[in-house]
Amino acid sequence: ADNHDIISLKLYQLTVERTPEEEKRDREVYLPVVDNLKLPGIEAPLEPMSGLALFLIVFFSLVAIVFAIVIGVIVYTKW
Repeated sequence: ADNHDIISLKLYQLTVERTPEEEKRDREVYLPVVDNLKLPGIEAPLEPMSGLALFLIVFFSLVAIVFAIVIGVIVYTKW
Protein backbone atom coordinates (compact mmCIF):
# COMPACT_ATOMS: atom_id res chain seq x y z
CA ALA A 1 0.00 0.00 0.00
CA ASP A 2 1.10 3.50 -0.70
CA ASN A 3 0.65 6.30 1.85
CA HIS A 4 0.02 9.86 0.63
CA ASP A 5 -0.42 12.80 2.97
CA ILE A 6 -2.61 15.72 2.06
CA ILE A 7 -0.51 18.75 2.84
CA SER A 8 -2.90 21.50 1.85
CA LEU A 9 -6.09 22.27 -0.03
CA LYS A 10 -6.69 25.38 -2.02
CA LEU A 11 -10.37 26.22 -2.47
CA TYR A 12 -11.74 29.17 -4.36
CA GLN A 13 -15.17 30.74 -4.15
CA LEU A 14 -16.45 32.83 -6.99
CA THR A 15 -18.56 35.83 -6.12
CA VAL A 16 -21.50 36.25 -8.42
CA GLU A 17 -23.84 39.20 -8.42
CA ARG A 18 -27.41 37.96 -8.03
CA THR A 19 -30.71 39.74 -8.36
CA PRO A 20 -33.20 39.62 -5.46
CA GLU A 21 -35.42 37.31 -7.52
CA GLU A 22 -32.58 34.82 -7.91
CA GLU A 23 -31.85 35.00 -4.18
CA LYS A 24 -35.48 34.16 -3.37
CA ARG A 25 -35.55 31.32 -5.87
CA ASP A 26 -32.25 29.78 -4.74
CA ARG A 27 -32.76 30.27 -0.99
CA GLU A 28 -33.63 26.58 -0.55
CA VAL A 29 -30.18 25.66 -1.80
CA TYR A 30 -28.49 27.79 0.86
CA LEU A 31 -30.70 26.87 3.81
CA PRO A 32 -30.76 23.09 4.32
CA VAL A 33 -33.53 21.77 6.54
CA VAL A 34 -33.78 18.42 8.26
CA ASP A 35 -37.26 17.84 9.65
CA ASN A 36 -36.73 14.38 11.11
CA LEU A 37 -33.41 15.06 12.87
CA LYS A 38 -33.28 13.79 16.45
CA LEU A 39 -31.04 16.08 18.48
CA PRO A 40 -28.84 14.54 21.17
CA GLY A 41 -29.96 15.26 24.70
CA ILE A 42 -33.53 16.01 23.74
CA GLU A 43 -35.65 12.96 24.35
CA ALA A 44 -39.37 12.32 24.31
CA PRO A 45 -41.00 12.77 27.73
CA LEU A 46 -41.38 9.54 29.68
CA GLU A 47 -44.82 8.10 30.25
CA PRO A 48 -46.07 8.42 33.83
CA MET A 49 -45.84 5.33 36.01
CA SER A 50 -48.91 3.24 36.52
CA GLY A 51 -50.53 3.07 39.95
CA LEU A 52 -49.34 -0.50 40.52
CA ALA A 53 -45.71 0.34 39.72
CA LEU A 54 -45.79 3.36 42.05
CA PHE A 55 -47.37 1.27 44.82
CA LEU A 56 -44.73 -1.48 44.47
CA ILE A 57 -41.87 1.02 44.55
CA VAL A 58 -43.19 2.71 47.69
CA PHE A 59 -44.03 -0.62 49.37
CA PHE A 60 -40.61 -2.20 48.81
CA SER A 61 -38.87 1.03 49.79
CA LEU A 62 -40.73 1.05 53.11
CA VAL A 63 -39.94 -2.66 53.66
CA ALA A 64 -36.24 -1.97 53.02
CA ILE A 65 -36.24 1.02 55.43
CA VAL A 66 -37.95 -1.03 58.17
CA PHE A 67 -35.50 -3.90 57.57
CA ALA A 68 -32.54 -1.49 57.88
CA ILE A 69 -33.96 -0.03 61.10
CA VAL A 70 -34.47 -3.50 62.63
CA ILE A 71 -30.91 -4.55 61.70
CA GLY A 72 -29.62 -1.26 63.13
CA VAL A 73 -31.47 -1.80 66.44
CA ILE A 74 -30.17 -5.39 66.72
CA VAL A 75 -26.58 -4.29 66.05
CA TYR A 76 -26.92 -1.39 68.54
CA THR A 77 -28.29 -3.62 71.34
CA LYS A 78 -25.57 -6.27 70.80
CA TRP A 79 -22.86 -3.61 70.91
